Amino acid sequence: MRQFLFIFLSTLFIFSSCDSPRTLVVQAAVSDIDSALEIAGIKHNRMVSLVATHEGREDYVMYIEQPIDHKAPEKGSFLQKVYLSHVDMDAPVVMYLSGYNAPSNSYLTEPTQLLKANQLFIEHRFFGESLKEGSPEWESLNIAQSAADVHHIKEVMDDLYSGKWMSTGISKGGQMVMYHKAYYPEDVSASIAYVAPLNRAQEDSRIYEFLDAVGTEECRKKVKAVQIELLMHYDRSLSMFKAKAAEKKLISDLTIEQFFELSIFEYEFAFWQWNGDCNGIPALDASLEEKVAHLFNIGAPGFFTTEVSTDLFPFFYQAYSEMGMYGYRVNSFKDLTRFYQKDFSNYRTFIPEKFNLVFNARTHEYVQERLTKVGRNMIFIQGSLDPWSSTGFIPSGSTNSVRFNVEGGTHKSRMKDLDLIQNKSAKDSLMKWMNTNQ
Repeated sequence: MRQFLFIFLSTLFIFSSCDSPRTLVVQAAVSDIDSALEIAGIKHNRMVSLVATHEGREDYVMYIEQPIDHKAPEKGSFLQKVYLSHVDMDAPVVMYLSGYNAPSNSYLTEPTQLLKANQLFIEHRFFGESLKEGSPEWESLNIAQSAADVHHIKEVMDDLYSGKWMSTGISKGGQMVMYHKAYYPEDVSASIAYVAPLNRAQEDSRIYEFLDAVGTEECRKKVKAVQIELLMHYDRSLSMFKAKAAEKKLISDLTIEQFFELSIFEYEFAFWQWNGDCNGIPALDASLEEKVAHLFNIGAPGFFTTEVSTDLFPFFYQAYSEMGMYGYRVNSFKDLTRFYQKDFSNYRTFIPEKFNLVFNARTHEYVQERLTKVGRNMIFIQGSLDPWSSTGFIPSGSTNSVRFNVEGGTHKSRMKDLDLIQNKSAKDSLMKWMNTNQ
């Protein structure tokens, strides 16, 4: 295996992350990988993480060449960023799939720690540094291509490690776990997808049905009351909103009225997605200042900043072309708003006029069909308050895959949040599938 390593590493583009404020490049003790890189003549630098959980690990950043179009490699290539957190060549390998960029390798996933595994943290194509120079070829930003990226990385790295492989991801990364499994079911022995939706349409009606029933009626009324109160006192609320946005240095390309109203509409979804604490909602007699501060604490305004619309444009492109998104129901507020007067999609909020995206529902239908047939050894974890749980994959019973719901959980739900029985069941299943008694 180690002899192969010398040859294998010559196919990788491995660079340092010297400009990253989160890492420190140092001279490290020579290891199997270091010596192999040296013998192969590959320029490399080891990254020493300052995170305690990385003790005993060797961390590297790699850039692996990927075709822009896996079916037409003549169209050119780009370099995909991958962090390697190495423990041992005989240990299992966890592919931690990011649905977005990969700014650092500081996080070790639950299965990585549980299995004492090596970890590959894979940045998504067309996010962060994983871009071709110049204008991206957006038509190649699709589910099939991104699944093929993961498959290629697994092929390239496969002979380096003798342990079993698994995949995991959170939110859009959890979607990547499902996509990769649907297209390449034999690549991994197990998978854990956290808080991952599988929408049936550009706007899946199940999300709105969920929002009408989540939590208690009392709590839903408190959420609605905050929205109405802010709009009823429009001018005062807007003035406070503008000041708070400036204080937090939030900049938006939208008009201040659009920014304000969209944030109030977003509050409902954001509250249930990230918070869900009804006791934290300001009371009816609370000051307007408290309610504006609460809006920002939930994070709704941050969704409409220039930074988000720019950095997350690849996400919005995918959402409105294949993955699905949600809009806002404005009808109950129309007598209080000044810009938005009817229910609408956020399509043009995030997608520039030069794009004319047509949603392809067939891709998620295919993923649903494939997971139902070949989605074995998969764990799906959802939070019961998270709106995205309403469209998450539900195993049919035709495979051994299981879904666990964290009661009272949000989009932050993880395996550690499961009750004792579910937590043990999830861990036992993972250990069985990965053939380990650790």
